[in-house]
Amino acid sequence: MSDIVNKLRELNVGDEDYVTLNYSEGADVWHINESHVEETVGETSTASLLARLLASGVDVADSYGEGSILNEMRSNGLLEDYDRESGFEEYLTEQLVDTIYDGEYSLEYSTEQYDYKRGRCDISTNVRVLAGDLMAADASSLGRYAYFSADSFVSGFNVSVKTSAGTLTLD
Repeated sequence: MSDIVNKLRELNVGDEDYVTLNYSEGADVWHINESHVEETVGETSTASLLARLLASGVDVADSYGEGSILNEMRSNGLLEDYDRESGFEEYLTEQLVDTIYDGEYSLEYSTEQYDYKRGRCDISTNVRVLAGDLMAADASSLGRYAYFSADSFVSGFNVSVKTSAGTLTLD
């Protein structure tokens, strides 16, 4: 059993409780050329980390817990051109990068302007997973979860969970 699952069990987190995963990365940019968002999303690993979560088989919801991001991408036709012979995670990364301005798939951007041409652009994601789904996937060794590790799944993200003592951030 993984460390993150052990921590969730020690905190008595229920199967229907959400685990929140946050990640943000940015770069200094020249916002004057107006391509700074595309350049930053290409330079940072936020889109690929989110794609890794989506390709894992665990249902990943937006920050409001209102539904599967992958199912939303599918219903919007973004998965129709996927070539089954290429990597699904890489394909998802491309789709997330291409739709950065849509703001639909929990990949957000923000720009702080230092002056009329320089600034910083941050690309972030904030998603939620049911604790029960995460624990079940970690415990399974069959099918799509044969090589799943909850510790690898949350690796790189800030992990938080609501408990009776308040919202806790896990190390």
